Amino acid sequence: MQTVDLQEDINAVAGCGPLKVWSVVVTVLGDLLQSEDAWLSGPVLDALVGRLGINNQALRVAVHRLRRDGWITSEKRGRLSAHQLTAKGWAETEAVRAQIYGTAETAAVVWMAIGGATLTAAEFLEVLPDHAVALSARSALAATTVRPNPDILLSRFVPERMPKWAASALAPPEMCDGYDALSAVVERVLAQATPDGVLDRTALRLVILHHWRRLRLRHGAVQDAVLPADWQGARARRLVMQALTRLERPEVAELERQVALG
Repeated sequence: MQTVDLQEDINAVAGCGPLKVWSVVVTVLGDLLQSEDAWLSGPVLDALVGRLGINNQALRVAVHRLRRDGWITSEKRGRLSAHQLTAKGWAETEAVRAQIYGTAETAAVVWMAIGGATLTAAEFLEVLPDHAVALSARSALAATTVRPNPDILLSRFVPERMPKWAASALAPPEMCDGYDALSAVVERVLAQATPDGVLDRTALRLVILHHWRRLRLRHGAVQDAVLPADWQGARARRLVMQALTRLERPEVAELERQVALG
């Protein structure tokens, strides 16, 4: 394996898309806090996001926003702060855990919905479940049941003869380019030696996870259920899961010890 240039790798992964600080904090807490009553100290959070190029002022603003929105709670422990996911934050994190860390979702049934001429395009979209994918103004695919409606024809979708235009609607170029960019930098990380320090290793894990999470939460199960096994999102998943296995999640206590040692 090649020797690792940690900051170069982090910068390469960070270049895959925007690093919204509040979203990075959600990624960090969602990954490291493995129980609803777990806490992460402010100094550890600062040390990790600092390695991603996020300064303390930006972090404070993000933490304030997340507290205001009910995602996290904070408390003082001596002169230092510590952060925890609220019940809302924990529930939201758990709701998407399988999407982020699990294998590709294989929906038992994918439904094709076709709206009748009496429905406007807006009315048709209203009856579709979350993460349904519109193929045209009045046709869509959904991996969950569509609400019954006399103006909508429902049929089980068989993807074997899916035309190219439908595949492009499911995975448009922007989505595919995002997955390809992440795959390229994760391949580079996997070709290099694993960073020695637990804080450095964790920071690299988190920036990869953040961009995977950012991309993956933009769509539901339809794409994984009907697109070929080698589509860009599936390839990115395989590489990211390899990286997360190698850059294993540390114990929070270990991170706290390392920061305390300076």
